[in-house]
Amino acid sequence: MSQSPTRVFRPLPATGPARLWFFILLAALGLPLLWLLFALLRVPSISYRIGDGALTISSSLGSSHQEKTVLLARVRQARPEWLREGSLRFGTEKPGYCVGFFSYPTVGEVWQVSDCSDTAVLISATGETHPLVLTPSDREGFLKALDTGNAATFTPSGKRTQSWWLTLTSVLAILALVAATLVTVFFVAPARLRYEVRDGALEVSTLFSRRRIPLNRARAQRHRPILGARLSGLPLPGYQVGSWILDTMATTVLASDRGDGVLLESEGRTFVNPSDPDSFLTALGECGATVIANPQLQRRR
Repeated sequence: MSQSPTRVFRPLPATGPARLWFFILLAALGLPLLWLLFALLRVPSISYRIGDGALTISSSLGSSHQEKTVLLARVRQARPEWLREGSLRFGTEKPGYCVGFFSYPTVGEVWQVSDCSDTAVLISATGETHPLVLTPSDREGFLKALDTGNAATFTPSGKRTQSWWLTLTSVLAILALVAATLVTVFFVAPARLRYEVRDGALEVSTLFSRRRIPLNRARAQRHRPILGARLSGLPLPGYQVGSWILDTMATTVLASDRGDGVLLESEGRTFVNPSDPDSFLTALGECGATVIANPQLQRRR
């Protein structure tokens, strides 16, 4: 006996504006992540200006701005320093922007305005409770200008640290994961849902699995369920797959929505909603199911 040909049916298209919701949610979730990325990676501004008998230290990051002035006459010592294994006590530590109180094993606690690099200048001054740590790009030129008092302005080298790449990679990975999840929810999952009638069974393809329902001794009819609570599963736009209470009974739902559809009763209850229910019921009947007429739902336009 030859096997019956496979007939494939698609579910009813989702009635909700899936594309609109996709872009709304992508914007709602993606824009805060992009703002976070900008906030973490925005370029800081640091300068050390020598002139008028004083050293003026300025730093800004976004709306935050700090400025400190130290009279050159109060500077007791200024020397090159190589910093290792520092830890933040109080302040801000971002890629390329370390401003606040830090502690180092070799020099103890310092007040620091730097680009977080290891090559620095350590300044001790009268009236300052902590040494100052700065990171001018021209360290020798800065020390000479500090000694002579000649007017000059210095800035850090702005060298990126490894944490910058880690921040960029982490935020972009989260953003890609959000986008991939939304694409799966709104497009991939509904596209995977389909019904195949063949070899005496109904096979339903879902996002992660394939379910086979034997049709011998099964009853099928057009049905409009009375909706109830969800027991388990994914209530996604165009992809209602799981277990629901329909008509006060536990029912497996494999449909794009829970409106009009076809109820299949065998060992359990299964609700599907093919786009062409009449042809679908005919195919079920040809493969062994008992098709029951439901006059109330025979006409649907």
